[in-house]
Amino acid sequence: MDFFILWAAAKLGKLPTNFKRLILGAFIGAGYAVMIFLPALNLLGTFLAKILCSLLIIIISYKPTGIRWFLKSAAYFYLVSFILGGAVLGSMYLFNSDPLVIETWNGIIVNTVSFEVFWLLAGLAMAIILGIWGASYIRKNLQQGPWLVKAEIELFNTLIEVDALVDTGNQLVDPISKEPVMVIEHKKMVNILPPELIKMLDNKNLPPLDKLINTLLGPQWATRIRLIPFTSLGNQNGMLLGIKPDLVRIRDGDKVCTNPAAIVAIYHRKLCPQGTYQALVHPDMLVSD
Repeated sequence: MDFFILWAAAKLGKLPTNFKRLILGAFIGAGYAVMIFLPALNLLGTFLAKILCSLLIIIISYKPTGIRWFLKSAAYFYLVSFILGGAVLGSMYLFNSDPLVIETWNGIIVNTVSFEVFWLLAGLAMAIILGIWGASYIRKNLQQGPWLVKAEIELFNTLIEVDALVDTGNQLVDPISKEPVMVIEHKKMVNILPPELIKMLDNKNLPPLDKLINTLLGPQWATRIRLIPFTSLGNQNGMLLGIKPDLVRIRDGDKVCTNPAAIVAIYHRKLCPQGTYQALVHPDMLVSD
């Protein structure tokens, strides 16, 4: 259960983590839950011990890179914990016909009525629903104003830096690897792409895709070319030319997320008429492994 709480908090708050960190954090939480019942370790039931243990779990599970991200990680962890704990306890009280007796042991709430496996499975289901649909709802409905970040692309020992918008509606993925796709204006890639390709993309009318690919001949491009299908208004079966860079790095304040497997799709027009940003970042690129 600890693992799913940590996972749901990470999904809900877009917190950087990975499977190993979540497992380690859950292991510490489970170990604390066992040790707290030992009479010799009754100090673990104090308020200070609970806070310190939970903060340790947060640090290990999410590795916050600054005070802002630490506070954000703690807020989402406690929010999910309280929501799931209250939901499970409330459901037990609502649907259980037997008297529900609550006692405390070393400061920990103990349910003296037998805890059926059903309630554990219900809690896991709630965590999964909260992590998937809750995160999707926040991304689509509660994000206020443009979410701007710095994006860095490394390819052939060349570094490109652009201002990017985290586009919550961007669901582009590489159809083969299923990796997220970032869209970038072609003019920002002039130091990497062949001049003849840039010249083609300068035209208002996008040239046929096969002509674009023919400009990327050579062994250095053989394993980097991708075709990214997309749908837009008036273009139901579109296709973007994608490039596999060496690395994509996203900087959002103190948070830095590296995406070595991400794909960059080349767009032949301006993404923002005002020039505020030159790339669109997939929201999943804000979660680092």
